Amino acid sequence: MSITKVILPKLGLTMDEGRLIAWHKREGDRIEKGELLFEVETDKANMEIESPASGIVRRILLPADRSAPVATVIALIADTANEPLPSLSEMTPAAAESTPSVAEALPPLAAGTPSFAGSVPPSDGERVRSSPAARKRAQELGVDIARVRGTGPGGRISIEDVEAAAGTAVASAAGPAAGGNGVPEKREPLSRMRRAVAEAMTRSVREAPQFSISRDVDMTNASARRRSAGASYTDVLVSAAAKALRSHPRLRSRLEGDAIVTAERIDVGIAVAVDAGLIVPVVRDADGKDLGALKEERESLEGAVRSGRARGDSFGGAAITVSNLGTLGVDRFTAIVNPPEAAILAAGRVADRVVAVAGSPTVRPMVSLTLTVDHRVADGADAARYLADVAKELEAS
Repeated sequence: MSITKVILPKLGLTMDEGRLIAWHKREGDRIEKGELLFEVETDKANMEIESPASGIVRRILLPADRSAPVATVIALIADTANEPLPSLSEMTPAAAESTPSVAEALPPLAAGTPSFAGSVPPSDGERVRSSPAARKRAQELGVDIARVRGTGPGGRISIEDVEAAAGTAVASAAGPAAGGNGVPEKREPLSRMRRAVAEAMTRSVREAPQFSISRDVDMTNASARRRSAGASYTDVLVSAAAKALRSHPRLRSRLEGDAIVTAERIDVGIAVAVDAGLIVPVVRDADGKDLGALKEERESLEGAVRSGRARGDSFGGAAITVSNLGTLGVDRFTAIVNPPEAAILAAGRVADRVVAVAGSPTVRPMVSLTLTVDHRVADGADAARYLADVAKELEAS
């Protein structure tokens, strides 16, 4: 017999706490390893977390609509329905330094409330219509949530919807605000996601000296492979970036204190634009997947983040990020490194251009790639050799 402590996971290096949105099991329910157990809200998105073990959900220690630090013990799963459970004192940092108990992480609960068996989301329309976190934010801002328009799946109301409504209400009440030149302006609060993006990019520019290099690549062969697999240009870019990274450990490294840490697994982040900001889900082991598999995984990740239903393991740990703005008609651009990664690859649109081939002018589909690198981790020669290998992967027949 054994007891498994379920913790609130750290879903990214910058995550310090999360808000539990809903439990999908009640105390006493049977659950299998890998089955959906709960949902948590972070600055990135709503994420679905699977059970780390099979067994009986014996105790739920963190109710829905409550926040807690990462690594907090929030539930207990046991092999049987009657084996003894550890006391809260046995789950304190003294007993397990990396796993604080909910007793230390949360404000005191009402007397006589030992656990939260009723934390499974209610079956009425309110749970579907708005998250507990959105309702709490509405109370904080004095917004009538019944008047908020939800932009999530099924009209679900998110924190961003509430904050946008709050900004609109303030603007309506005060009338158009006058800027320094007397021109009317609109003021609205930063959403959690926009704030997180701002903090990460500011930290990146402030802490990491960055440089960028560019080159044009002939996409004739890559386009043929893309069409054959029914994939997108993003898929062929991710594939080439991942395969080229095998021979360039510097470009899949990160700076930690006074050491450089090199990732052995080649996971690639994909920059995905959503209404509230920018999200970077991660394709795991991208160098070992064919275009068909990459296409399916990318589409699944993009659909999950845009619907706000991403899994907890969809983020963090990328060796490099690929950002493709070609679909928006951009010819070329320079991206900012996504910390703690050492590099980001930016791609413009694939367009027909006249180029010299064997001394003769020829029309070829070309793309401009720009690689931005953290100069603390890699130098110009490292970046140039890597970008050359990316181009070689794309141009290979």
